[in-house]
Amino acid sequence: MRISLFYIFTYKFHPAFLHNYIIGEELGSGGYGFVLSARERSTGIERAVKFIFRNKVPLHNWVKDRELGPIPMEVYILKNVRHPSVIGYVDFYQDNYFCYLVMELHGTQWSATPNAVNSNTNYTTTHFEQPRSPALSETSSSGSTSSYCSIDTPLEEYPSFETTNKMNQQQQEAPCVIKRRTSCDLFECIERHHSFEEPVAKMIFKQIASCVAYLDKIGVCHRDIKDENIVIDDHFQVKLIDFGSAVLLPRHYGDNTNYLFSQFYGTVSFASPEILLGRPYRAEPAEIWSLGVLLYTILFGEVPFYDSNMAIAGQFAQPKRSVSPECYNLISCMLNRSPEKRPSIHQVLNHPWFFEF
Repeated sequence: MRISLFYIFTYKFHPAFLHNYIIGEELGSGGYGFVLSARERSTGIERAVKFIFRNKVPLHNWVKDRELGPIPMEVYILKNVRHPSVIGYVDFYQDNYFCYLVMELHGTQWSATPNAVNSNTNYTTTHFEQPRSPALSETSSSGSTSSYCSIDTPLEEYPSFETTNKMNQQQQEAPCVIKRRTSCDLFECIERHHSFEEPVAKMIFKQIASCVAYLDKIGVCHRDIKDENIVIDDHFQVKLIDFGSAVLLPRHYGDNTNYLFSQFYGTVSFASPEILLGRPYRAEPAEIWSLGVLLYTILFGEVPFYDSNMAIAGQFAQPKRSVSPECYNLISCMLNRSPEKRPSIHQVLNHPWFFEF
């Protein structure tokens, strides 16, 4: 059962937020919160607002910002990152229950009807996703919210809201109904197109790889790269979203040692062999593996492994159609079962595939 968004309307949101924004449609929900659209009162520009439950953010994920004070790592990273393929930070508010992360809204509604795919007014209240095959179950141990995708969460798992004493007469006579906006993510885009030819796949993937390379240079690792965490428009321009599992790597603080993580953050079907085996892992090679899974998925419309045993062995399914030798080589390099043998993100960007005509 999805959270009742009418129930949300009884919550006393931050007065400064309500002064600046008009709440709109549902964009998604998850273990850490929910996402709504909101329109700026002063400009009419539509934004995405991620409402993060404060009590769901782990203690180690709080960072002190000079301007805002203690804020979740996700907010801190987006506030300090500027890249054309990273969703843009706009504003921030907080109260006793929520942190409000206001972001730009990007993407085309791919799960809408074909005639309405470019429309900003086509919404749906229910959408049933058919999983691609072969695939592992799409589960995340981090419990983070995919900002623009649907994740159902039982209402009883959410904290008690401070409700208003009185609802106005108009609400009582005609309750406000928030509609569900259809998804704008790369998952739905692939579902619509089934697969992409190499030139288009290269254009999409290069944007993502360039974004990850930029993040790597400033010491940020996303740790949940997947098609559902990438929003894309009808010009195939992409933006990376949902930094709820992201981390600042130790070298961000001047430490050049290879830091090992023990907890898994991300999605099982994009997880590297060392993660699936429960071993301590370096974030950067694990990210390269996820990018390899992503490139395979963009090209062939399905994830490369039937089960975790195939992933642990590094034996991806034989593609159903041929690609150039350079493309196949890049996929093979990124999906090497040994993390030490995978290329860095900067080596990925210098691979000959990107320089083919």
